[in-house]
Amino acid sequence: MTHLFYTTQDWYQLPAELDWLTSAERERLDGFRFDKRRRDWLLGRWAAKIVLLRISGLSMWDIRRFQVDSATDGAPVPLLDGSPCAVELSLSHSHGRAFAAVSRGATALGCDIEFVEPRSDVFVETYFTDSERVHVDDVSPLNRDSAVTKIWSAKESTLKALRVGLKVDTRSVQVIDEGHHTGKDWGIGRSIVDDAGEFTCRWRVDGDFVLTIATRDPVEISRAH
Repeated sequence: MTHLFYTTQDWYQLPAELDWLTSAERERLDGFRFDKRRRDWLLGRWAAKIVLLRISGLSMWDIRRFQVDSATDGAPVPLLDGSPCAVELSLSHSHGRAFAAVSRGATALGCDIEFVEPRSDVFVETYFTDSERVHVDDVSPLNRDSAVTKIWSAKESTLKALRVGLKVDTRSVQVIDEGHHTGKDWGIGRSIVDDAGEFTCRWRVDGDFVLTIATRDPVEISRAH
């Protein structure tokens, strides 16, 4: 089974200095006009490098050997010493927290982090399938916000794994909650995509956030520290 590492990083965990960035990354950072965009980009790169170090077995002294570029479709492209890494990497950020996941092998991978907050009935009607709306209606009012957030996040993760993002109708993705957890508190579900088949979805509540991971093949998940 493929092994996947993940981390969540908050803004306060970033080093005061930026010497962990490559010169090309510093140039990219300097090109952003808006502070929020700079902060999100910087936090995402920091989280990415933490998981890349973990899966590569390298130490913090090697962090600058990694560079995270972007493909034409926006997907992150990790480099080690200037050459592509043989891994799959996905990034997400929300409300000052970044989430990064990395795996070896060719399995498609997408991850997403979402802040749990109320979303309207109109939101659910617009973006969810009929069966997803039934699922939301069946949960208790106390759990509605987390249930809606989980389904939405799983859709985003799946569309990232397909490398299409929100350019397609989110109702083309059907999220199915299997209703149980693993021993490490990751829930198990599936997402079925029109014309693209089935993905394994894993999810967990992390404080005020929902984390989701979508992969084409089953994975074993470990946290990178």
